[in-house]
Amino acid sequence: MTGYDILKEFYKLVHGHYNLAIDDFDTEVDEDYWQNDDIINYLSGALQLLHSPLNELINAFRTSKIGDAFLADEYTALENVEILDFTQDDFRKRNRPFSYSDPQFGYMALSKLLRINPISTISETSQEYRTLLDFICTAIIKAEHAKVVDLLGYIKSADFSRGILVHKIAHNSSALSIYSYLYYKELLQGNTIEMDPSLNYSIVHGVGATLIDEIDYQQYFELFDIVNEVNYASDVITRFLKIYHMIEYLIYRKELVIIELKARTNRTFIREIHTLSSQGNKELEILKRNFKKIFGAEVTAGVFDINPLNQDQATFIRDYWNITVPANNVFNHTEVSRIAELIYMIRNSIVHNKESEFHITTSNPEDYQVVLPVIKTLMGLLETEVLKKIALNDASISYPRANIALY
Repeated sequence: MTGYDILKEFYKLVHGHYNLAIDDFDTEVDEDYWQNDDIINYLSGALQLLHSPLNELINAFRTSKIGDAFLADEYTALENVEILDFTQDDFRKRNRPFSYSDPQFGYMALSKLLRINPISTISETSQEYRTLLDFICTAIIKAEHAKVVDLLGYIKSADFSRGILVHKIAHNSSALSIYSYLYYKELLQGNTIEMDPSLNYSIVHGVGATLIDEIDYQQYFELFDIVNEVNYASDVITRFLKIYHMIEYLIYRKELVIIELKARTNRTFIREIHTLSSQGNKELEILKRNFKKIFGAEVTAGVFDINPLNQDQATFIRDYWNITVPANNVFNHTEVSRIAELIYMIRNSIVHNKESEFHITTSNPEDYQVVLPVIKTLMGLLETEVLKKIALNDASISYPRANIALY
């Protein structure tokens, strides 16, 4: 079959499946009374296709895009095509929005196709377009019309939980194994997986600074560099980690502020340094203790209020981060230890401290989508309050002098 013969069968399948009832449609198509773009015009004008992704899909096959050569040349069916269902147990939590094509296989996540808006603007030279054509053409030639109908339904309903896999060679591997292999091949080419839009993050914190002669701003210069890194971060994960770095800097800075004072007044520098170093891996305890010293007034005033939480959010925080949330699902934001624990557990989920911990990555946003609004709210509050402390030269984080007295 030529490319045009295949498309005519595809158009008739669309017309019949969606009961478009265009007069003499099959006859006009079979007898070539209409050319390729004429057929598309009739289908696009049908009421059932208006305002549907299918309308844009049909328009992606116009002659100017698909090319005269494709329409005229014979198309050889490939080995097999199939639709992957990421709601199945084996595939669950493995759905990644990428596409890949080589002489052996082709793959395209429908989430990647559906993010092309409108679909008709898909590049005719892209691997997404090639894989889409290979899937439809092979299924039509092999009379596997049900696969095409299923694909149309998933596109029409904007179902992001599906992907199409094209097998160009015979092999004995499972679909899951081949999918995983293609994901690896895509990454080996230096490509990245498109980030879910829900992870985008921007905030206007509104914090300003007014010159105060008594402040030695140079003491915060290293922290200013971290603020610069925060400003670079436009996604939730990277930005939260950078904000945590600012908090961590202040937490240990607070320790040095205390050491400087004791070393100056008591001449106990070695003892204080030994005490600090002996705290070992007590990160959470240090965070709780010094977060209270730095932000205690803000916590008491309810500045870090992340409520209201819905049932799913409260359950997530309890189950995955092992943080107490009362039965009324109201997070205790006026208790320093609870705020510190939440900050620490989110950070651990991002840096994957332990294999057993819940992991937050750019690749699995569906796993933590329910608490994403909570994380964003907390980030905004933390960033604002940290910047305020610096702007006001808060005594809890300000070095009284540039040097520590050793004796």
